[in-house]
Amino acid sequence: MSKLLKTMLGAVALTYCVSAHAKPFTNEDAIAEANSFKLVCGNHDKARCEHDQKIFIKEYQSAYAGVFEAQREVAYAIWKYRDPENAASQIGACAWQTIAMSSSSNSKVPSDDDRTKKMCQFATADKKSSLAIQKRVEQIKKIIAIHTVYPADFEVFDFIQIDYDKDVSDGADSAD
Repeated sequence: MSKLLKTMLGAVALTYCVSAHAKPFTNEDAIAEANSFKLVCGNHDKARCEHDQKIFIKEYQSAYAGVFEAQREVAYAIWKYRDPENAASQIGACAWQTIAMSSSSNSKVPSDDDRTKKMCQFATADKKSSLAIQKRVEQIKKIIAIHTVYPADFEVFDFIQIDYDKDVSDGADSAD
């Protein structure tokens, strides 16, 4: 078979494979997913809550882009403003915190371990929740690894430096 024919067949096969797959997860998908979390201000400081809600969408996109600080802040915002009756919020907070803690970031602080224990404590007693969290963590890691979500533009960062997690964003599983 000629080299040209092989190249053409390869291009056709590649086109077929790409078109057969579902649409990639994008920033728009991240925004829709972030909006599905109903952040509840409740007894929290209203001004702070409203501020956190405004930046949550941007942090959520940046979390999927592999930004460590955004992953940590997304976990905390979901946890802090969750509806205690909403299991999806508890799973989401624990999953994002697990992602952040599996990072090789130098920006981790001792309180991150305490947050993880607090956010994920419900899962230790419930095998169904534990499996749901593991599944969610794997979904998030796959999306981060394909690099189809990009960091959102922030007018003001609440953190000093962006720390892209090379392990998670490159698809390596450093949690094992």
